[in-house]
Amino acid sequence: MRSLRARLFAATLAALALTLALTIGIGAVLTRRQVDKSQVSALARRADDLAQQRRANVSYVNQNTLSGSVRILVEPRPQLSQYVANANKSSDGKTVYAGDHYLYSYRTIPSRGLLLLRPESLRSAEWRPFLRDLLFAALAGAALAALLSFVIAGSIARPIRRIADATRSLAADERHDPLPEEGTSEVALLAKAFNEMAEQLAASREAERNFLLSVSHELKTPLTAIRGYAEGLADGAFAPEEAARVIGLESGRLERLVRDLLDLARMNRSEFSVRHEPVDLAEVARETVRRHEAAAKQFEVTLAAAGDEAWVEGDEDRLLQIASNLVENALRETPAGGRVTVAVEPGRLSVADTGPGIATDDLPHVFERFYLYDKGGKDRPVGSGLGLAIVRQLAQAMGGEVSVESGAAGTTFAIRLRPQLRGVDDLEVGPVQRAERV
Repeated sequence: MRSLRARLFAATLAALALTLALTIGIGAVLTRRQVDKSQVSALARRADDLAQQRRANVSYVNQNTLSGSVRILVEPRPQLSQYVANANKSSDGKTVYAGDHYLYSYRTIPSRGLLLLRPESLRSAEWRPFLRDLLFAALAGAALAALLSFVIAGSIARPIRRIADATRSLAADERHDPLPEEGTSEVALLAKAFNEMAEQLAASREAERNFLLSVSHELKTPLTAIRGYAEGLADGAFAPEEAARVIGLESGRLERLVRDLLDLARMNRSEFSVRHEPVDLAEVARETVRRHEAAAKQFEVTLAAAGDEAWVEGDEDRLLQIASNLVENALRETPAGGRVTVAVEPGRLSVADTGPGIATDDLPHVFERFYLYDKGGKDRPVGSGLGLAIVRQLAQAMGGEVSVESGAAGTTFAIRLRPQLRGVDDLEVGPVQRAERV
């Protein structure tokens, strides 16, 4: 029996049958005991009646007669002493007469004894009708138990089979209506868990589908440009210098996109490790500005760092990656003549620009993959469309959080991390060495 329904049916039926058999067995024993008591009591009453009659009408005639199944003996007491415990005292019990076992009832009468004997073998005949009735009741109970077991097994197995069918449909990427959360509390809880899993899986599949579509689109754009300029160069339609510039530019863009995709893949597989060590945000801001000064000049945007020493617990390389992604995004959005500021405060690093800002409806979606990239246009070769998604995941991996504020004056992205009271130098060297270094 491999099916749950069959096992439940067998287990329930076995339990009910065992209970029923135990009940019938106890009932049979009690019934037989009661029948035996009734037989002894009936024999004793008959002996009392006959003894009363003999005492009222004394007869000295010996008697050995058979009345139905009862043998009646009237003899001198000494002759009956071999059958009873005390011939001079009335008693009831069991004895052996002519080699057979009997129930007896003995009464004393004047100068004699009255002994009634009933074959003990007749007891089974007396309670056999009760046994038939008990067996009939057992069969009826067994049939009812089987029906009840079948219904109970079906009520438990049916919702589980429904969940199994829905799981197979879900695995085959088929749409499935939510399961009814009914039945026992455990089955209803299982159905609820399945519905929640189905919702999450559907959302994950939709997000994955949208992500693949976005990635395919973003990969197609630089590849199309590279191929077009390569073919144009072969046909002599473009100058070698112009073709080389565009191909190099699009190749760099493609390289950044692939690198960001690999970073996201590592994070999703939980293989993306970060260190937790003291980091000076001011140094991170200055290094970020140095890395992007050339790009800022190309876009005619002022890029500057602001703020004093501010130590936090984090990963310096990942913080540089976060700041770089935010600066790249700011440079992409800031018009010529604008300003991008990398500011540092205790436990906080922010990147603010003087661009047109982000619409209020778009703010909840800014950290979604490719969202701002698709909304803002692609006229500048900065960013891959994945930068802000990577920023959020890196911040969370370091135990921090990232936020965004935007208005008519521009947009500010900020990351908050756990502050450190001292820097790494304070943890490793004493005041004398720090003074000498200065």
